[in-house]
Amino acid sequence: MVTRIGALALADFRERRRRPGYLVVLLGTLALGLLAAPVGDSRWEVFQVTDLHGRYTSGYVGTVTALGGAVWLSLAGFGIARGGIGRDEQSGVGRLLAATPLSRAGYLAGKFVGNLLLFGSMLLALAGTALAVQLVKGDSGRVDAVRLLLPYVLITLPLLAAVAGCAVLFDTVPGLRGGLGAAVWFAVWLVTVLGAQAGGGPDLLGMRRITASIRESLAAGGRPVAGVEFGVGLTADNRVLGTFDWPGLGPGEAGGPAATGVLLVGAAVGIALVGALWFRRFDGDPARRGTGRARPGRAGGGTIGPGPGVAAEPAGFALGPARPAAPRQGRIGFDALLGELRILARGQRLWWAGAALLAVAAAAVAPDGPSHAVLPFAVLWPMPLWARMGHRAGGGSTEQLLAACPSPLRRGLAGLLAGIVPALAVTAVPALRLAAAGQSRAALGAVAGALLVPALALLCGSLSRGPRLFQTVYPMLWYGMVNHVSGLDFLGVSGDRAPAPAAVAGLAAALAAAALALEAIRRAVR
Repeated sequence: MVTRIGALALADFRERRRRPGYLVVLLGTLALGLLAAPVGDSRWEVFQVTDLHGRYTSGYVGTVTALGGAVWLSLAGFGIARGGIGRDEQSGVGRLLAATPLSRAGYLAGKFVGNLLLFGSMLLALAGTALAVQLVKGDSGRVDAVRLLLPYVLITLPLLAAVAGCAVLFDTVPGLRGGLGAAVWFAVWLVTVLGAQAGGGPDLLGMRRITASIRESLAAGGRPVAGVEFGVGLTADNRVLGTFDWPGLGPGEAGGPAATGVLLVGAAVGIALVGALWFRRFDGDPARRGTGRARPGRAGGGTIGPGPGVAAEPAGFALGPARPAAPRQGRIGFDALLGELRILARGQRLWWAGAALLAVAAAAVAPDGPSHAVLPFAVLWPMPLWARMGHRAGGGSTEQLLAACPSPLRRGLAGLLAGIVPALAVTAVPALRLAAAGQSRAALGAVAGALLVPALALLCGSLSRGPRLFQTVYPMLWYGMVNHVSGLDFLGVSGDRAPAPAAVAGLAAALAAAALALEAIRRAVR
């Protein structure tokens, strides 16, 4: 059993490391390591200690990069960790595994271990970056491998084990496999991980032990510690910071974080395996599980339909060399737009639409005038729709029918416009209020942001042929915006420090053009 679980985990890791989402998150992890402990004149910080900055000892560099990795990978890593069960179902691998002696718990355990391997590979790269930063900076030439790696072992790895377990659990719950699951996890991340650094709830980041140790070092050096405050998050500080010496957490100070880490790992294993209570592997027709409906083309008991992941041909259509009659040119654009809107909205519940209307209403009646208080949260709600752009889940006959239509460019533009419609729907009211109040730059910024996000979704979907890349990139972009990182403020909520609306609109046009060009290249190669 252990051998089969290990083989499944290794195969799962090898398959996912070749995906574009893995490369994006890995590059983001390495970039975060350089931002957490910059070697030049950068003012970016991940770990803040009031008006102080630690010297680059092994313990300090290891701690700040481990904390940054915990915050980043617990959100971005979740997007690439989940989805493995769905891929096995669509590819047919799941039904092959169902014919083996591997149990349900063993299968889920293999997915959990595969997620750990995924996160572990990124943590190794981040630890190597931390070591290189210490050597290049030259504050301390003495490398203490124990203090460098201890924060990764005690803080980051246990937290990511919990993330890996939650990714497996979400994959076993049909309602949480798609965009709704990404939105739910984003809310969980905001409450738990960011709440941990504020001192509320479980100390998932080990902040209490870290801050206590730093206070002791400051007091030993004769510095006042009464007004010293700590925080974790990507910020830019243009002040001239003082320096302090802190050797990092030693083995004797690891009691609290170690106990929390053991509890997290135990909880992670339980979370990953609890899905075995209802998960039925891949026995029977995947299209019937959870829906009670047979897949088209399998109405009869002995009828053999298309393979997994391939949609059945609709009755009455021939998908061979013969081309269907071309639609009327005057209406193809509008018809294509309506079709793309139906695809994006397919499967959304009434409560989702009702909540979207509430978000629009809240922006209209907000008592604080024409502000951006509601706008950043309103642009989160269409995320499940945007995640469907640029690819066709299930592919099959839809792609073949559309390929027979006369204008691929018009179809691509229709898909882009379909994503812009919900974006404008949630930003129109705040933009109009800002314009009426004379804040034209802010109003144009909101509209430009409404153009950027669908263009980003279209490019991410075209690159990865799935929703995961967008579901990974967009929450981090949004988080940078609400934290007033000026370079990431696509809605202009930080005022004059935000990029010019024309620059944001130009970037949106460039992303959309890149996505359309990529699709054109794919069609030419076929």
